Amino acid sequence: MKRSNSSKNERARGAVAVEFALVAPILLALVAGIVEFSHAYNLQISVTQAAREAARNMAITNDQAQAQAAGAAGAPGLATETFVYTFTPAACAADQNATVDISYTTNTLTGLFGSTVTLTGVGAMRCGG
Repeated sequence: MKRSNSSKNERARGAVAVEFALVAPILLALVAGIVEFSHAYNLQISVTQAAREAARNMAITNDQAQAQAAGAAGAPGLATETFVYTFTPAACAADQNATVDISYTTNTLTGLFGSTVTLTGVGAMRCGG
C-alpha cells in the first residue's frame, strides 16, 4: 500500500520540529555564552584603563585621592563608586613604580556563569613622570 504525499510531509515536519527542539537549547546557550563573554571582556578593558589612568596620575601627583578620581574618570559607564583600589607603594618615590590594582564586582547579564563577576585591572607607571 502506498502512502500519500501529505502523510510524508507531515512526518517530515514532525521530524524537523523534534530536531529543532533538540538543537535550539544548545544554540541559545552558545549565543548567551558569547554575549556574556563579550560583556565581561568589555568590562575588563574598562577596568584596566581605569587602573592605568590612576597609576599615571599617582606617578605624577603622588596623591591617592586624585589618582582615584582619575581612575573613575577613565572608566565612564561603570559604577566606579564600587571600585576597590590598592596602591603599591602607598606614596610615590623617585625611581619606583606606582602600581594601582582596581577590583570591580558587577552582575552578569545572563547568569549563565554565575550571578556576579569580579574583574581586576592593573596599571603601573614610573614615579616622577
